[in-house]
Amino acid sequence: MTNSSGCGQSTTTVTNAHTVTVTVTVGSVPLPTSLNASEMPVVGATITPTSGILDSLSDVDAVSLSVENPKAVQTTTESPYGNSSASSPIDAIVKNDTSALNTTFAQPSSTDDGPKTSSTVTLDPVGAFDTVSSTPQSSPWEASASTGSTAAGAVPTTNLSTNQTSGSLNNRSGEIWAGACIDTVPRAKALPGRSFYNFDGKSVKDPIDTLADAGVNAFRVQAFRGDCLGPEPFAATASPLEDEDDFKLDFGCIDVKVKIAKQAIALGMKMELTINQGLNIPKGMEKYTYEQMVEEVQKETKRQLQPFLEANIVPDIILLENEGTDGFLFHEEATGHNRGQNDGKVSEDVVNQERCGQIPTGKMDSYPQLAGYYKAEVIACNEAIEAAGFPTDTVRYGLHSHGQYVQWKESVVHGPKRASETSMRKFDGSPCEGASPIPANLLAMNASEVLTIAGFSAYAEPMRPTDIKSASSLQATLSRLEETLTQIQGYSEEYGRYSSGPFEGQYKLQALGVEYATHFSYPDEIPQQQRHTEMMWDVVRKFSATMIGMLWWEPWYCNNHWEGGKATLCHLIPGPQGSGELGEAPTETLKTWGAGARSPWKRADA
Repeated sequence: MTNSSGCGQSTTTVTNAHTVTVTVTVGSVPLPTSLNASEMPVVGATITPTSGILDSLSDVDAVSLSVENPKAVQTTTESPYGNSSASSPIDAIVKNDTSALNTTFAQPSSTDDGPKTSSTVTLDPVGAFDTVSSTPQSSPWEASASTGSTAAGAVPTTNLSTNQTSGSLNNRSGEIWAGACIDTVPRAKALPGRSFYNFDGKSVKDPIDTLADAGVNAFRVQAFRGDCLGPEPFAATASPLEDEDDFKLDFGCIDVKVKIAKQAIALGMKMELTINQGLNIPKGMEKYTYEQMVEEVQKETKRQLQPFLEANIVPDIILLENEGTDGFLFHEEATGHNRGQNDGKVSEDVVNQERCGQIPTGKMDSYPQLAGYYKAEVIACNEAIEAAGFPTDTVRYGLHSHGQYVQWKESVVHGPKRASETSMRKFDGSPCEGASPIPANLLAMNASEVLTIAGFSAYAEPMRPTDIKSASSLQATLSRLEETLTQIQGYSEEYGRYSSGPFEGQYKLQALGVEYATHFSYPDEIPQQQRHTEMMWDVVRKFSATMIGMLWWEPWYCNNHWEGGKATLCHLIPGPQGSGELGEAPTETLKTWGAGARSPWKRADA
């Protein structure tokens, strides 16, 4: 896939009796060549259509071409963008002409060989090309309508999410997530005098289109307790630039998130949605029992998810709480007390009531209660997804830790069900008396079986290397990332792999860098930032079987004071003095970031 101004050529050459070679160049991006059939993606691959071929390709969502005695056939198709009719089976597939998918090459009359047994050659244009998509609904490489997906920008009849395409979250089709958090983009676009440009800093271009053109293939949006559903206009502000810089702007209702999610999905991007309950216990819920809190948690979970489902969007991944290392719904605003924590603001007897669930808390200190909330959220999501008419087997859930090196409770991410998930204990470690307040259905669930995405904030440490001209200094900032991925890989190996279902062959536990950024100055230090970004992808590549990918935190939030506004992938273009106008353009590092998704990643089941 390419943008509307690009061109693509597909050349099919039969070099011997049972070999078909397909080479494709998209725009100026040559895709990998000299891959054999056991290495995905199948782009520029030499494929031998013999009896074992389907075994190695059965895990991809694909189209098929039947080849009969192809040894004397040689066909070159012109650019599919300029052709109005299919002149060969390959060209028919490029145009998604399903009536021609089973067309066979004619056996040349000059050969003395009899007809050969037809073998099916399976190609994978959907999985292999979606990393270079840019313009929605303009590419001839579209998913089959029967899948109901938007991989490659197809217009769905049902589910807009890409997760119904193949069930593969990461690199089974040769790609890994090189994603972006995009919550702030709609607000910035709505600011008076704000313009977004292409890399040249002159031609106006939508920022999400620019992300897609650079290779970004995944995105994150968040919903929060208290978010309005919309439609609701953004709140007016007398000093928009100052408020934006100081993180004081409102970022809109959930309908705004739905709208930008639809735009990104139409460009072929995968989706991560974070549902946030919040740390504070709402005043009206302070007297609730644990069971009432569970009901409220489920109600709020569905409230945040439902607008996406109504827009036919089913996220690929749903994470529970942004950087929620300590849990949620545990802080009392009136007293400042964190329920379950002996912080001196209540008596130890009250703390014990909290830890034993007589007074409910979502604090990590009373992990069985927090685990119950997590499981209740997963149940609520699945109920809502099923009620909307979509399957749940391709949606995965997980947590997002504030720091690296795995701050999650071990029983969530590692090994079989443990007593810590069910055994409630007082502050001194002694067991709680009486029946557990946690409903039986939640006690029966195993959190480690439903929370299978280990999300973490993966910022370089420090975000600005001490010596940006030193390779060793650049590399040193990534050491903690490598430590984290090494530890999660160990957990993944203990979890094992799926033996069936849409994720068959993949590890049951996988990692996701939910937030990442580095600090370099534009324009002088961009080459060093690009090199550092390449180093980061080199680290991630080592763990490609257990790593879904990385998301850059708000790459378009240029006008903010965090890290001096230098932790983004854009730079500001001031308007005339006093005009209030401000432009944003991407840095070259965005291209380096997106290139990570196009790397020849190791297969997840290799």
